[in-house]
Amino acid sequence: MTEKHTPDYLSDISTKLSVNGIACDGIWYHGTSSELVAAITAKGLIGGGDSEFLNRTQQTLGTIGGRQFESKEPVFITQSKELAYYWAKQKTRARNVYFQKNETPVVFAINLPSGLADKIKPDVGAAALIMEPSNDYIAMLQELYIDNGITLNEVNPLQVDRSYFLQMLAMAYVQDHIPAAALTLLTA
Repeated sequence: MTEKHTPDYLSDISTKLSVNGIACDGIWYHGTSSELVAAITAKGLIGGGDSEFLNRTQQTLGTIGGRQFESKEPVFITQSKELAYYWAKQKTRARNVYFQKNETPVVFAINLPSGLADKIKPDVGAAALIMEPSNDYIAMLQELYIDNGITLNEVNPLQVDRSYFLQMLAMAYVQDHIPAAALTLLTA
């Protein structure tokens, strides 16, 4: 079992969850680290936008003899503040390990312009999370479903419809840049 430490102002899963999955009310969310807030509020969300972390990862790979790679990730989003907070904690933990700072998790609300809203895609890459034994995100999500009296059934991620990743796992992405004007930093 995972421990749930979501601040009250970000707890929304109980109002969004049903047997049909996690509802979206048109507002999306992105979780990240406090160190990135200034850049995000100035430039918006850019896929693979944490260049400091990416450069550090590349240096580490080079040091240990690993192959370096070029990455152009999309902007990952979710329809839940609570789940965005989960991802913010993951990003913050990774940055704190690399940079030895005291960064904290933060969540942005995203009011996508209509042209971008039409470009939201289910993140089928989440299939890897389902296939990974005891994946922390899947375990946490199953616990949230159970806490709300719903069962998240096991599926074969290679055979399930793409919509499953969005509706049931709340995993989505946008390939395009999300402008700063579409973002609101959530605070208590």
